[in-house]
Amino acid sequence: MAFNRIIREFCLLGFFLLCRGGILAQGYFPGRQDVILEYVRKDAADGRFRWRHVVRINSLTDNGAYIRYTSESVFTGRNGKPLYRSAINETAVVEKASGNVSMDVADVMVSYIRARTGLQATGSGVLSTLPANMQPGDTLPAVSAMVKVGPLKYSLLISERKVLRNETIVVPAGRFDCVVISEQKTESGPGHNRSVTNVTWYSKGVGYVRHDTYVEGKLETSETLQSVH
Repeated sequence: MAFNRIIREFCLLGFFLLCRGGILAQGYFPGRQDVILEYVRKDAADGRFRWRHVVRINSLTDNGAYIRYTSESVFTGRNGKPLYRSAINETAVVEKASGNVSMDVADVMVSYIRARTGLQATGSGVLSTLPANMQPGDTLPAVSAMVKVGPLKYSLLISERKVLRNETIVVPAGRFDCVVISEQKTESGPGHNRSVTNVTWYSKGVGYVRHDTYVEGKLETSETLQSVH
């Protein structure tokens, strides 16, 4: 297995896993147990199906000032079969008073590598944050992570995170009032160096409803919310 391909596939997921807020303070997160969100990613050039992505909130734990959410992501191909050996696990910690979220991106990457290959990995990084009260013109803190699989090390940096505008969009799941965020994503490692721009639409009480990836200024893929259960 080529590990540069593994890291690239992880990054193509769009890094929406790290960008969620809390519903208790009207944040960008479903905020209830057993909710299921279904997404489809397609190539921008020809509409070719890439994958179906289903997110399920499995549990929540109230720790006083914070609520800890655990969720899992399952990816399937056009034939309906899972793309990976197991689900990818995520944990988000949401501040009840503000709705701000934090997530350890390195932990998500480690879970992805385990799901993709069955191999163990270790990781470290800076916690991601996504405020519940974002306004156009705001800038968000950079996010970094590094993972190690055997002797191989790969790093990821999410920088230039900017709140562009408020916008109402229509996707298969319906019509949503959103805040739009742009960010620069740089991946580095043996045999693999890549930089892309992500533009993501977030709706309060739901999470992300659309996620676009640009390579050298050209739209490569678009992922949209199909349904919420």
